Amino acid sequence: MKRVLSLMVVFALILGGTTNALAQNSKAAEKAEKKQERKEKREKRLAKDSIMGEEAFNNAMQAITNKSFVLEANSVQPLSGRVYYVNSNTNFVSLNDGQAMVQIASNSPYPGPNGLGGITVQGSASNIQVKQEKNGNVYLSMSVQGIFISATINLVLYSGNNNASVTVDPNFSGNDLTMTGTLLPYSESNIFQGTTY
Repeated sequence: MKRVLSLMVVFALILGGTTNALAQNSKAAEKAEKKQERKEKREKRLAKDSIMGEEAFNNAMQAITNKSFVLEANSVQPLSGRVYYVNSNTNFVSLNDGQAMVQIASNSPYPGPNGLGGITVQGSASNIQVKQEKNGNVYLSMSVQGIFISATINLVLYSGNNNASVTVDPNFSGNDLTMTGTLLPYSESNIFQGTTY
């Protein structure tokens, strides 16, 4: 009887250990499966982002080729070097129908010359030059001449998406202004233009 009881105890211990090992193996397999699912989802998301980025880049490149685009800025950096985060539909640089426009706006209570807390200047664009580097970045430079603006504008469209930056370099002062944001075809932009000078 003692022997049967001993065998039953040993059998129960073996069965308990096996069950515990199976449960641990099951948890490990489940964990590995979840990790693999997360990896696959991340890869799909990255592939989708890459395709969308290339599509946005191609649209922006076509807008540059058509000379009809808007860089909607989400940050502005004056010569002082401090970066200001701004509203993209009221801070922009555009080119359309041979006319370039630069608009700066702020949330200041002072309405400014353009009624948006800043200034909006417009001029005729000339000497427009576009080149694409080996790394895929596209560079555009143009001269802008108007009543209240005389500047050289240098734009960089970064490869793989429609992110861009533009530097406005006034011809008669050293007060450069750099704006960064997204470059869109003029017809697809969502800008709000203030009073133009």
